[in-house]
Amino acid sequence: MEEETGPIEKEEEGAGGALYASPPAGDARGIKSRRQFLGLGLGVLAMSVAGETVWVMLKGLEAGAKAPPQPVEVQVGDIPEGGTKDIAYGGDAALVMKSKDGVQVFSLVCTHLGCIVKWHPEDESFSCPCHAASFDKTGRVTGGPPPAPLERLSFKQTGDKIIVGG
Repeated sequence: MEEETGPIEKEEEGAGGALYASPPAGDARGIKSRRQFLGLGLGVLAMSVAGETVWVMLKGLEAGAKAPPQPVEVQVGDIPEGGTKDIAYGGDAALVMKSKDGVQVFSLVCTHLGCIVKWHPEDESFSCPCHAASFDKTGRVTGGPPPAPLERLSFKQTGDKIIVGG
């Protein structure tokens, strides 16, 4: 009696007399059709996308949980009347502005897509180079796609110091 060592493959004759091996019979494992191969590939792709989505969400939650920014001190004498001083507050660009009306502090992050806006003292306006947004000297939107005015940052003035975020 012959001992069986594995699935036996048969040869079949195809068109033109060519011989083809037929797949093993029984419950052999593996990919048996193009449809199974594509299904497996799409499953792997879907798992990759789902994993990346979860990763991005977790990193976003981690970034949102950072500590509040540290206060920044600016000497009043460092800013001339009608002048400005660029500062970094909480890792973002900001501008301290001194005018005859008093002191104002703005975040320079555009409310449209987060680009850094530029201050133009000659016409007392801000502009965003990314999408042609414009803001007046109070941070109000005067043109372009931003959905909200520039963020005004809280500050307090004590003696000869301006403390942003304090």
